[in-house]
Formats: sequence, C-alpha cells, structure tokens
Amino acid sequence: MTRDKILESAALEIERNGLTQFRVKRVASEAGISVALLYSYFSDREDLIAATIVHRFRQVLLGQAEIFTTPLRNVETADQLRTALSKMISDAQTPERDEGRILRIESISFAHHNLTASAGIADAKEETSLQIMEIVQPLVDKKLLVNGMSGVAFARIWYALFFGQIALEGEHALSIDPESWLMALNVLANAVVRTADEKPHT
Repeated sequence: MTRDKILESAALEIERNGLTQFRVKRVASEAGISVALLYSYFSDREDLIAATIVHRFRQVLLGQAEIFTTPLRNVETADQLRTALSKMISDAQTPERDEGRILRIESISFAHHNLTASAGIADAKEETSLQIMEIVQPLVDKKLLVNGMSGVAFARIWYALFFGQIALEGEHALSIDPESWLMALNVLANAVVRTADEKPHT
C-alpha cells in the first residue's frame, strides 16, 4: 500500500509540475512519508519516475478496457449484442477515464528512452489486450459477428472509435456534432452484428 501511495503521489507531481520540476521531496510529503522510506522502494529518481509512468498508464488503460468490455459480458444472442453495443456507445460519451493523465504521461519522451518504462507500458498494453479479447472471443465462438468481422478487428474498431476520438476533438475538417456521431456509431453497431438470415461461416 505504501508503494501505491508513493506512485499516486508521484503521478500527481508529474501532472502538476512535469518532469523538469519533479521533486522527490514533494512526492514524499504528498505520500506522508520520509524521503528515506521512499528510497527504500525505489533505487533513484529515474526509477521512481519510470514506475510512476507505468503505474498511471496501466490504471487508465485497464479502466478504459473495463468500460469497453463490461456491456459485452454474458452476451448470448445477436439482439443482446446490439443492446450491448448501444450501451457501449452511451457509456463511451462520458466514460470514467482521465484523458489528460494518459496523454500527458504517455507523451513524455522519458517513457520512450527508459527501458523500465517502455517494458512496463508494453506489459500494460498486453494485459489490456488480453482482457479485451477474453470478452470478445465468445462473440466469435457464438457466431454473433457479421461474416468477415474477426474478433480482433471488432475489438480494434470499437476500442479505437471510443478511446481514440479524443485525438480528433476540436474544430477542424473532421469535426462532427455529437448527434451525428452517435447516429454513425449506431449504424456501425448494427452493421457488425450478424442478422438472422445470414449464415455464419463454418
């Protein structure tokens, strides 16, 4: 619990002050511990920063996956899948995720030049993808997806639509009003579900 408290405090320090103004003393103070105790968990400042980046990245990524997969659990029929997709579309508009944190931390060049951070982020992505596919694969096994739509493709399309759209927010050529966006998502949702008269691939 102390280690997690340190990592949470360090994440706040990065979010407030960035890496150039990152101070271990402030992290220790925020966590309510001594600097000496902090260094019993981490070898140095760089080790603490690397662990913090991985900690926050994993938290946010797995939180996103939970929003994405929850409606798909225990889906047995095409109608249930359509209902689940509608729920996913609704939930994705106001998800419990923190885009600012993941964008701020993931973009830190430190993460790309530090082996510990890079390996930890890769592990978090692997863990998240396995969690998603564990929920999506039964849809394939039950032959609920339209012919030609693999489980991986289904997962990538929906995950990217929900959690990649922030990169396109703002006023530009690809801006879209919320009502039109929701309509498009619902059209796509209906298109990926196999209809009653479509024979599944064997």
